[in-house]
Amino acid sequence: MRIIFSGGGTGGHLYPALAVVDEIKARSLPLEALFVGTKAGMESKIVQKYGYDIKFISSRGMRGKNILGLVNTAFSLVLGIIQALVIRLRFKPDIVFGFGGYASAAVVIASSLSKCGVMLQEQNSIPGITNRVLSKLADRVYLGFESAGEYFKRKDNIVITGNPLRRTITKEYSNRPYESFGLKKNIPTLLVFGGSQGARSLNQAAVEYFLAGNNMQGIVQTGSRGYRWVKERIGEVEGVFVTDYIIDIRDAYQVADVALSRAGALSVSELAAVGIPSILVPYPHSVDEHQICNARFMADAGASVVIDDSVLDGKHLETALEEIIGNSERFEKMKRSALDIGVRDASRRIVDDMLGFYQRKSEGAAKKRFSFKKSK
Repeated sequence: MRIIFSGGGTGGHLYPALAVVDEIKARSLPLEALFVGTKAGMESKIVQKYGYDIKFISSRGMRGKNILGLVNTAFSLVLGIIQALVIRLRFKPDIVFGFGGYASAAVVIASSLSKCGVMLQEQNSIPGITNRVLSKLADRVYLGFESAGEYFKRKDNIVITGNPLRRTITKEYSNRPYESFGLKKNIPTLLVFGGSQGARSLNQAAVEYFLAGNNMQGIVQTGSRGYRWVKERIGEVEGVFVTDYIIDIRDAYQVADVALSRAGALSVSELAAVGIPSILVPYPHSVDEHQICNARFMADAGASVVIDDSVLDGKHLETALEEIIGNSERFEKMKRSALDIGVRDASRRIVDDMLGFYQRKSEGAAKKRFSFKKSK
């Protein structure tokens, strides 16, 4: 089975694709996978580390552009479609799987008129414009949140699965890796991460909080732009591990007691799946306010506390943590609530459905060939 996986830009679009590949390979199924993305996205740095081939096309965003920007975007999309057509003709995929992001549009459009199956995966509670448009061309649209379904005009191709997570995310360690972060077992641990690109407001609040000498240790993923600033201020504080990016986030999840995070779809899905109570700070400029909706879903379930980005600081963080860590009954309730809404088998659901589709498609093609030979 030959599959093109397309999407990226951020980890929220890339890691679900890697999770689906993990699930297929875990079943020892014959698979030839090819990723298609852009050189500007994080897929250019991550995919090959996982041992997969990747091809790059031209693609860029559309929202918030002036006339010249829109013209450049249109030109980039047309060029990307041509490049995707060449890749598809050479690779000859059975399935093209889009996970959102700019590159996904060109690849799905280029493949929609071919005989291969077209699959989409939408991570957010409010779907992005790319997947809303492309859903009309898709054989399947796999949703991370049930509420996203109301935004798609076509309903017959929607399958609610939850967001696919890498198999390692929910795997328990026999010994939690405190030592790899220079941390101790008997002190509560705060994990701070603003998604794959980091978040300035979260970094600033974390710096203020840890400099105040509170009784917690921490892991702070700063993003590349915030690393130097954070490192200079709290890099030498005992019990605080500072890094620009954590490739294997499962290690951090295994030692974290509570998380301070943006409310990206993949982040909240992972936090729920591993049962970590969280303080969510939605990115205020997220498209269609989808992070606000993601955070509201977690808060309504009792798994998270939400703080507005405009008021977040070290003091607000301290207050929220005291209410969670300082109240063992509430902490355990938030943990259970997260686990209750967490979906840990979305990858299995997606692969089961995709294989069923592939099998029916293959059987249908075989019947057509047999009928053609018989008629001759």
